[in-house]
Amino acid sequence: VLPMRVLGDALGAEVNWNGKTATASMNTTNAKARSANYSTEDLYWLSRVISAESRGESLRGQIAVGNVVLNRVKSQQFPNSVKGVVFDRKNGVQFEPVENGTIYQEPATTSILAAKMVLEGTDMVGNCLYFFAPALSAGTWIVKNGSYHTTIGCHRFYR
Repeated sequence: VLPMRVLGDALGAEVNWNGKTATASMNTTNAKARSANYSTEDLYWLSRVISAESRGESLRGQIAVGNVVLNRVKSQQFPNSVKGVVFDRKNGVQFEPVENGTIYQEPATTSILAAKMVLEGTDMVGNCLYFFAPALSAGTWIVKNGSYHTTIGCHRFYR
């Protein structure tokens, strides 16, 4: 499930809400999808980390995971490339798939789509820099040091 506004933005379509009938509509006439200038290396590593971290999550959840990676690229606290963020070990391994090798598995088709959408500007979690899945980790450091933002699927996102 993906919010209609996000899909409309990605397609360059006009999304309208009719309060009287409580219905939404999307006008794709003259729609032009967003384009962005990103490298194949960024798409390669972003789609792989999204797939390894959030395979089976909704497209919205996969986009959110990708948002965290790009937010880290923009932050001075982390390396300034997608690959650098994925393989960052400054404070220990940042992403479990790097440790267990699943980062090298072929990414799911939806993860490639999510990566493209993230690289083209789709945002689900604002300026969040961290996430964790409570079913797999206590997230002790994040909970103590971060500010909770939202939960999407099985992941909790923090600033």
